[in-house]
Amino acid sequence: MTDSTATKGLTLTPATALVTGTIIGSGIFTLPAALAEYGPISLVGFALTSVGAVLLALVFASLARRTPDVGGPYAFARHGFGDFAGFQAAWTYWIGAWAGVAAISVSMVGYLGDLVPAVAENRVLGVVCAVGAIGLLTLVNVRGVVAGGLVSLILTIIKVVPLLVVGTIGFVAFDAADLGTFNTTGLPPLEVIATIMALTLFSFIGIESATIPAGDVSEPEKTIPRATVIGTVLAAVVYLLSTTAVFGAVPNPELAGSEAPFSLAARVMFGDWAGPAVSVVAVVSCLGAMNGLLLLSGQVPMAAEIDALAPRLFGRLNRFRAPWTGLLVSGGLAAVFTAMNFVGGDLVSVYAQLLLISTVTTLVPYAFSAGAELKYLLIDRGTVTVRHLARSVTVAALALAYTLLAFYGAGETEMYWGFLLILGGIPIYVLILWDRRTRRSVPASA
Repeated sequence: MTDSTATKGLTLTPATALVTGTIIGSGIFTLPAALAEYGPISLVGFALTSVGAVLLALVFASLARRTPDVGGPYAFARHGFGDFAGFQAAWTYWIGAWAGVAAISVSMVGYLGDLVPAVAENRVLGVVCAVGAIGLLTLVNVRGVVAGGLVSLILTIIKVVPLLVVGTIGFVAFDAADLGTFNTTGLPPLEVIATIMALTLFSFIGIESATIPAGDVSEPEKTIPRATVIGTVLAAVVYLLSTTAVFGAVPNPELAGSEAPFSLAARVMFGDWAGPAVSVVAVVSCLGAMNGLLLLSGQVPMAAEIDALAPRLFGRLNRFRAPWTGLLVSGGLAAVFTAMNFVGGDLVSVYAQLLLISTVTTLVPYAFSAGAELKYLLIDRGTVTVRHLARSVTVAALALAYTLLAFYGAGETEMYWGFLLILGGIPIYVLILWDRRTRRSVPASA
């Protein structure tokens, strides 16, 4: 067996688990409370988000067959539109990844507090638990992609089965009266649905997971597309079934005020014993999603550094071929961001703010990827059948439209911060270009 074969340890099952495990994180357990204030109309928005996520998964699958390079959305943006677009995709995705880790750690503490009341009552203890989890998972990923993928597989199995139970057997407790007013906001339905789509898109961040560590995937041209589509569809089914069951099991006002809505619903469905059990699953689920995002937060800037489009420290590998310095920086920023946001505000509002910032920054590489697919199909397509072309263009165009609608629904504050972060990347890009020029001017012997 050659070295290259030995290092590619992610086959279809762990790659699919990486996708599903990264997607199914805190969103499924915390979002019902955030969505309840909008009423059952939020389920319509969630369904549309699921359709949009599957469209994006199809786009990523198509791009991965053609460009199975390390970095996923970064590689797609760079191949499609050049170095600057590639840098912006890597820059914004990296920010979205570690900000997402911070958001999920907040959700994890909420469910941990349902099991251990002292965690919910003591802010300092909550910060220690959140930061400790980030540190532990960072060390796991420092041991390489295969170790991170194995952890994702184990955690995914643990959390998906109970969620399917809630989303199937749990419907015995469904009561339409608990749904409440269809649209509680009084705002135009399209405006509400656009907001819901932006809010729920965070729950699907991770659909591109299998495309990013392509260098460590066995038969990437086959494995990555299959894992991307299968993992996304599985997550969408679990999401819609379980969220609908929760909405019908708990009265809307009570659901909106809960920091652990799934545990509350499980008590109604199965008895008091089920609440703590679901909280355990929720903590495991959050750890799985944090693990996946931390892995990606190291892989994307590493891929950019290989092309001299990121600071050099992101390309330093250890004996496990893991970008250890980049992982430590990402984990450290996630920990600092988490601690800062624990200072004020309740957990639900902090979680919602963090996830919207993460979503806005992640939408940038998603839009670049959908645009790159359209560019290839319409300009660089070569020999593509008319039937295949029409279908693929429709999918890519709808995926791009979906990302733009999600941008619109994110809100003015989040768009403001997202725009500032995009602009903030420009001087960093200039410094990287200057450093790249310096690298080329230094003789190899030096």
